[in-house]
Formats: sequence, C-alpha cells, structure tokens
Amino acid sequence: MVQLCLMSGRGAAPRPIPVSVIRRCGRCHALAPRAQQEQPQSAQQQQERSGPSGLNVGRFRPTSSQGWADMATALRQANVRVVAPQELPWVKEKGAVLVDIRPAASYSDGHLVGAASVPFYRQIEGWTPWKVARRVGYAMFGIAQGTEPNPDFIAEITGLVADPESTPVVVYCNLGGSLEQTKNDKNGQQTRSMIAAYELVQRGFKNVQVLKGGYFEWVANEREIETFE
Repeated sequence: MVQLCLMSGRGAAPRPIPVSVIRRCGRCHALAPRAQQEQPQSAQQQQERSGPSGLNVGRFRPTSSQGWADMATALRQANVRVVAPQELPWVKEKGAVLVDIRPAASYSDGHLVGAASVPFYRQIEGWTPWKVARRVGYAMFGIAQGTEPNPDFIAEITGLVADPESTPVVVYCNLGGSLEQTKNDKNGQQTRSMIAAYELVQRGFKNVQVLKGGYFEWVANEREIETFE
C-alpha cells in the first residue's frame, strides 16, 4: 500500500490507494485510480461495437487481412463447405435450410426458390454515440443509409432449423465466397456469406455451407428464382 495525492483540491491530504489499481492521470501527471479513468462497457455497448459476438475475429476486424486469415482457418477447421449450384438440389433433399442473407429489399427483387430471408446486416437503428459515428462514416462515402449487423441473425436462423448441430444450413449473398487460394489472396475470397458462416460456426452450428458464386452466378446461369411483386 502506498500513499499518493489525487490532486482533488489544493492542500488535499494524501489518501491510500492500492498500487494494483493506479495509472498515470494525463491531467495532473499524478497517479489516479484505474476505476476513475476507465468505465467498463455495457453488454449493449460491446455488441454495438462488434455486432454479433462472432463478427470480430479475436482482436481483428473480419475485413482485415489477419482477421480474414484467422476466419478462413476457423472455417476450414469447422469443415465449412462451398457448395456448387448444381449440388444445391441434392443438399436440399438432405434437409438443408437455404438462407438468403442479403438485405430484405434484394430478397424481394429476386431470390432462390425456397430460400428464407435472414439479412446479416440491416439499416442502422437508434442514435447511440457509436451509431451516430457509424452513420457519419457512411455519409463520408456518400452513403445515405448505412448498415449494421443484424442482432437477431442467429436467433432467426435458429428458429428455422430443427437442430443446429445436425441440420445443414446453406447461406448465400450476392457473391458466394471461396476458401480456395486465388491469385490475390491465399485464403480465398472473403464475402458476407463467409462472415455469416463464421458467425454461425462460432454459435455452435455444425453443418454450415456457402453457395458458390452466390446470387449473381445463379442468375447469370439462368437458374430459377422467385420474386415478390
């Protein structure tokens, strides 16, 4: 135990502070209690910053090079498959749940037959400081309607499957994704489908698959789709 002045007022008497909880105060160059300097984030604040719990990959954002490398490794270890379009009918016969993770508006414009709509991202809701900062960030790039991770993503998919540990779940976005090395990335092609697959794996889903080529390739090959008019 040591005695250090908190500079709380002229002539203030020193108060004992445990050494284990002190840090340097930038205002007075004395030492101040750590508890007074750092306020713990609430669970809601932490979720707002990282989205669904699996969205960050350790200390890295999923779109960073290290984040994607770690994510690709985790997907391979979890035996996540990239399913070719011609395989999809067979996979669905085995009881797979097909999930369109694109925005609801894109789903309405056209989607694979039998796919359920569970957007991985949604338009930003609320006006917390972090969400305001997120809106400003999008506005700087000329994007009027920014997005944020859908906090109900896992719950909605869980409601679609009989058993997360055995039911196959096939997700698709516009691009698909890949775990095979490309000329630009040894880890494959990162897409929203890959990030969504990682999130599902982190939440205990054992049979996760990604549609190769996504919606764009499906349509380019003139395969059947549904639309809402």
